[in-house]
Amino acid sequence: MAKQITVRDAEMRLRGWIRELPPLLADRSEEELRARQGPGKWSQLEIAGHLCDSALHNLMRFVRIQFEPRPTALMPYAQDDWVRGQNYQAASYDHVLTLWLSLNTRIADIWAGLPEGAGEWLFVRPDGGTVTLDLWTEDYVSHLEHHLRALDIA
Repeated sequence: MAKQITVRDAEMRLRGWIRELPPLLADRSEEELRARQGPGKWSQLEIAGHLCDSALHNLMRFVRIQFEPRPTALMPYAQDDWVRGQNYQAASYDHVLTLWLSLNTRIADIWAGLPEGAGEWLFVRPDGGTVTLDLWTEDYVSHLEHHLRALDIA
């Protein structure tokens, strides 16, 4: 049987990426970061922006689950609309990276401050199913790593 992933495990993985990501992207030019691999594909800068949007939405979820009745609703958001609306393609990479670092440091700090047993708290997904906070934090970091693989990082 696989080891149960916990909020603490996810926190350590996330803190690792907070330390490791900036130097891994440091040698990329703005032109390389803005290049799209094809029609309808996000650039590396837009992928980084999407990770900011994901952090923003999940930051709110990780705060809300502490204070709202559980299971706490996971509200979806329109990813493509957010990337387009934020206009990440025209943003400075330094600003996007700073935003990502700030949001994810906040998330890791929230996770670190949760009481023992919080990993069993429940979210309800839009389809009506439930997921524990432990599994949602694992999913959050796995989603991040999925996109970092698309950037040839993870």
